[in-house]
Amino acid sequence: MRVVEIFDSIEGEGIRAGQTASFIRLAGCNLRCSYCDTRYALYGEKEECVYTEMTPEEAAEKARLRRVTLTGGEPLIHEDVQKLIALLLAQGKEVNIETNGAADISRFLSGDKGLFFTIDYKLPSSGEEGRMLWSNFLKLRPRDVVKFVVGTDEDVSAMLKIVLRLKSELRDMPHLFAGAVFGQYEPSELVRRVLENEALREVRVQLQMHKFIWDPDSRGV
Repeated sequence: MRVVEIFDSIEGEGIRAGQTASFIRLAGCNLRCSYCDTRYALYGEKEECVYTEMTPEEAAEKARLRRVTLTGGEPLIHEDVQKLIALLLAQGKEVNIETNGAADISRFLSGDKGLFFTIDYKLPSSGEEGRMLWSNFLKLRPRDVVKFVVGTDEDVSAMLKIVLRLKSELRDMPHLFAGAVFGQYEPSELVRRVLENEALREVRVQLQMHKFIWDPDSRGV
């Protein structure tokens, strides 16, 4: 496996925000979002992607904490990631898979309650909305998370349509989170838009906590 970094920190956003976790960041991604903040984990960018080859066993051994987040890049495009997930679960870890909505999650679904997904729905300003696999979102469970990253007013309108569609097609809703593209869209405006749309009032507005604690461009945090 091509591992960019493994580090211990706190979750900066999502259902475990503020909780300690070990992060395993894998190299490579099948998307190129306009606002990507981990381009150093992608191939073919201006900034070279530096990684270490590890076996799933080696990567699992370095994840010291009970909570583990698999991220990237896009972790689910790695050939051996299913084995890594199984190893972590066998160790009693609680595993959060951060995935971009364009990688099929079917073979990674597990009845193990220690595993959940945080899945991005890419809104129009990402440039990748057309790559979303709607089948992914229909497989989500109440313990999973759908995350929206808002960069424009158009994104808010798109988010509203997606939330309404999820409510109409799912019996049990996953958690819904929304955040603003850092430095591009005002969080206060996102809050205002959430308040004025009744269908969005179950969405939890979040900030990327790690970007306020450390320098926004810092790695390994």
